[in-house]
This record gives sequence, structure tokens and C-alpha cells, in this order.
Amino acid sequence: MAIKNIIFDFGNVFIDWNPRYLFRKMIPAQELENFMQTVWHDEWNDNLDSGISLADNMKNMQAKYPQHSQYIAAYHERWAESLGEVNKDTVALLADLQAAGYATYGLSNWAAETFPLARNANPFFETLDGIVVSGYEKVCKPDPRIYNILLERYHLQAQESVFIDDRQENIDTAQRLGIATILFKNVEQVRAALTGMGVL
Repeated sequence: MAIKNIIFDFGNVFIDWNPRYLFRKMIPAQELENFMQTVWHDEWNDNLDSGISLADNMKNMQAKYPQHSQYIAAYHERWAESLGEVNKDTVALLADLQAAGYATYGLSNWAAETFPLARNANPFFETLDGIVVSGYEKVCKPDPRIYNILLERYHLQAQESVFIDDRQENIDTAQRLGIATILFKNVEQVRAALTGMGVL
């Protein structure tokens, strides 16, 4: 089947996101990586992506790591400071695909309470034909259920779709569902891969 649909992840594909941008303002450099490997790499962000409220997640994480209470509170209060720059090259790629007649969609792990902040600040979101966000659906990539939500909601055929994501485990699930995939490294590499598929 010919490719008709291009499905994009958002974080680190369109928008540079890294909690270190905020935490390095507060946590001494020699302590930051230990904090990221212990506290952050617990269930913190996965909980938010899965739909737990910011308030409940903050309460749970502060109870588990009371010694880091101030940093946990700061993230939930100053989340926007974890956002970096928008990748203008990816936005340009999106526009080129849309101009060529492809339908474009978003499939992202993102907290329900913070996604609107990014969406409202970036007009490209409104050009997409559909968006599925984990925080609203209460299920995250790489769980196949969230991919099927996208396919069913927008009546897409897996064999007519390409999925672009920066994490291999998310790519692996898409492949198992019959969706063509590109592991995002940079926009030039994605363009070349799409050209190889006959898309651009």
C-alpha cells in the first residue's frame, strides 16, 4: 500500500524537552546526575504521562523522597522551564509533507495538564489532522493500545502509515503493528528515510 499518513512523536522531535533545564538552576552540578538517576528515573514522569494529576504526583513523589521535596514541587510549578527550543526544521518538514498531500498526526507521551501549555505556544499543532496524547488516554507508548487508539479514532490503516519517534521501544511496537517507522535522530536523516519510502 502507498503511504498516506505520517505520524509524529512530539518531545525531542518537534520540541526540545529536558527536565535538566529546570533542575540545573537549583541542584548543584555534582548532585544533578544522581538526582536524575534516582528520583527522576523512578515513576515520576511515567506517572504524569499516564494521566495522574500534577498535584497527586507531587504528593506521591514528595512522600517517597521527602529530602527532595523542594525540587519536586519546583518541577510541578515551573514545568515550562523544562522546555527548550522548537525544532524549526521538523516544523518545515511537517509543512512540506502537508503541502504534498499527506495527512499528519501526533502520537505522544505527554501529561494532560502540561500539554496545553506547549500546544497553545506552538501553532504547528493546529495544522495536524489528529492528535493522541497519553495523559488523556491513560495509556503510554510503547503500549500497543495507544497506537490502536490513533488508528481507530482517525480510521487509519497501519500499512499506509509511517511513525517517527526518537525512542526505539516506541518504534518497535509500531513495527509489530505493521506501521512503517523511522527512528528520529535528525531531520536530514528523516527526510532521507522518507525519500527512500517514496514519500518525499
